[in-house]
Amino acid sequence: MFTRFFLRVSSQSSIARGPWADEPWPLFETPGRTHNAAHPAIHIANEAAHTYNAMFRGINSIFLQAPFVTAAEDASDFLFLAHCLGCWITQHHSTLYSRVYPKYEAVLEQPGALTALTAPSPSRSGSEEDLSFLPVLEALIHYAAETQAQPQTYDPTVLLGILENLAPGLHAHAFAQIVKAIGMVSRCGEPGSQAAEARGVALLNAWRVLDAEAGATADRPLVLPMLVRLRDTTFEGGNDWPRLPVLAVHAIADRLSPAHVGAWRFLPCSIWGKPRELPFLAPQMAKEPKGKVKGKGVAWVPSSLASTTTHSLSQSLVSPTPAFI
Repeated sequence: MFTRFFLRVSSQSSIARGPWADEPWPLFETPGRTHNAAHPAIHIANEAAHTYNAMFRGINSIFLQAPFVTAAEDASDFLFLAHCLGCWITQHHSTLYSRVYPKYEAVLEQPGALTALTAPSPSRSGSEEDLSFLPVLEALIHYAAETQAQPQTYDPTVLLGILENLAPGLHAHAFAQIVKAIGMVSRCGEPGSQAAEARGVALLNAWRVLDAEAGATADRPLVLPMLVRLRDTTFEGGNDWPRLPVLAVHAIADRLSPAHVGAWRFLPCSIWGKPRELPFLAPQMAKEPKGKVKGKGVAWVPSSLASTTTHSLSQSLVSPTPAFI
């Protein structure tokens, strides 16, 4: 039986006094706060939540800053970041369904249990999983690449429109994947049984192998400098995701980051995962109440969230290498 888990309402650090990357699309609470964190499936669910939170910090950061990027040089860097983020999300989704879920299904001896395109939703169970965000994700990648080549043609309203169409579907998809991971607890078998324990151990071993494979095949010069600045080590009172050794962070800072340092400046955290103010915001935004801040005539509450009064979701269904899955 699943217990409730929530979307995190803004919990930004005092370092970031204006709008920050935990809005307008809210972040996910890690399931380990309300479930048995010692179970391997909950460990996998926590990893999923952290990964999707990193994605949405990137989406939120781009959305908030898009109207205030005006110079062609800045636009070029900004669009490079948008392209990198889109490619990373695409690769993650592809890997999940082509490699990760089949491996978990093999361990659980339940073919199709995770790859079948039915998934929980906040309001009902067994709904058809909505993948309509995928073409929009492709549109983001295409627009960012095409416009980066001619940054003087950058139009923030186009980018904002793409993100408004992308984020709600991706957010719902992320929710479904976290719930799928939580569901593997019951799929392991009767709690406390030898068979359930064995499946749990096998799941964790499979996750370790898959995570190492994903890390080895990732575009490290682009993904790692971005990922370390999309993690928030103060989230939920402090965390060490994705467990990077200090020397690895130094290597990312000194060897991998400089080539595209212009793009990484738009990200919401320092190389050490500490929240920082977003550099491209209108000065008045820090003074405006959250939710109706405007700039250049662009409303800062996406239409998909305009009528939202709470960010909670009700009960559903009753290493050196950073985590990539």
